[in-house]
Amino acid sequence: MKKWQLIYDGVTSEKVRFGLSQISDVIFSYAGYKAEIRTEETEHNAIVLGLIPDGTELPPNGFRLRVEAVTDGRQRVTIDGADETALMYGCMEFAGNYLSQAHLSHTVDEPYFFRNLFSNDPLPTIDLISSPSIPRRGLWLWGHTMYDYRGFFENMARLKLNEIILWNDYAPSNGREIVAYAHSLGIRVIWGYSWGWDTKMVLDVSEESSDAILAKYEAEYAQLGGDGIYFQSFTETERETLDGQIIAKAAVEFVNRTARKLLSRHPGLLLQFGLHAQSVKNRLEYIAQLDPRVHIVWENCGDFPYHAMADRTSEREKTHAFTERILSLRPNQAATGAVFKSMIQLKWSSFKHQTEASAIGNADEDTIQRRKKETDPIWHYLQGEWIAHGDLCLDIVRKWKGRCGEIYALVEDGVFERDIPLPVALLSEMLWNCDRPYEEILRTTVEREDVTLK
Repeated sequence: MKKWQLIYDGVTSEKVRFGLSQISDVIFSYAGYKAEIRTEETEHNAIVLGLIPDGTELPPNGFRLRVEAVTDGRQRVTIDGADETALMYGCMEFAGNYLSQAHLSHTVDEPYFFRNLFSNDPLPTIDLISSPSIPRRGLWLWGHTMYDYRGFFENMARLKLNEIILWNDYAPSNGREIVAYAHSLGIRVIWGYSWGWDTKMVLDVSEESSDAILAKYEAEYAQLGGDGIYFQSFTETERETLDGQIIAKAAVEFVNRTARKLLSRHPGLLLQFGLHAQSVKNRLEYIAQLDPRVHIVWENCGDFPYHAMADRTSEREKTHAFTERILSLRPNQAATGAVFKSMIQLKWSSFKHQTEASAIGNADEDTIQRRKKETDPIWHYLQGEWIAHGDLCLDIVRKWKGRCGEIYALVEDGVFERDIPLPVALLSEMLWNCDRPYEEILRTTVEREDVTLK
């Protein structure tokens, strides 16, 4: 069989370079050689990358992957993207999903033994056009639990995730560096900080508090080059009232006033209100009055996948009903999103607030591996829960399709930079294409060679 080459005749941006590198690494792992990167095809087998503008042959953010049959002893693969990010996603589809399945199809006479890809057998033919079900797909975490930002963002790109919410007590001192690397892989960075949230519930809706929020943005975050801010206030409680005030009413009035101040000085700034449902679920008439320029990112909206514990599945009908209510709350206004929480979270019993600004995402490998030993058993448990009832999550994602802009997974402290756990990969596949049957999503995700099974 002829050797394989990679062909791209455009400007090789970081996104394209990452896509090429992922395919090259897979070829090397099977065939033992580095595929040559050229601008023109030769007599060898070729994987050809190209760009096709939106609205012509491809849907927005979409890609096309074609593996042709062998002709004259030569095979050709084409990966086209509607833009550079979509082209990178096409490479991820080829290197992750397609080649994992192609490898399993290369059986020999004895079951469960496989011949190497890129050797003598041709690759299976395919013609796939794909685009995301949910436009903005991402992860939520505290900034200090990101140990290696490069590895973290690279694993996000492998799963076609394009947004991250990084919550901090103080803006990271290397924030611009983090934003630049995320952007190079098509990932938007939303900076998260408190608009009244704390581990101790305090309802402070004063002008001084509102002014301090504006000052914090301008002093710490405005210069970092991020793509928006995410905030929480005082809604993370089972109570409906606090200090004699209805939380839903007080929160909306406070957020509207603060948002007006911020947007008057920074027009067009993306604002996301992380709103905990348990304290406002019976007072949605107040939430409907939120400034339409402010997105709501709902949290704690019922059991799995909204609940912190992945085994809470007894109230699925209530969870579905509440999802419909919040999706219909502000029709034709601001986007509505959600944080799914049935994954890994902080160990709150030993949590301490940061005391000063510091760099994040640059931990030494010993620290990373120590933390990984702690998180592996947790992911092992979560893996079983997601296999058992991930279909319930898929049902919820399907409700959001076409009606929202953003869904995130809470992966607070899971060493995602070193492994791709099955639950995160499963949800990512659902967010990209929620029209596939759950059994197919589960099987193909489990069989991905870059997914770590605990």
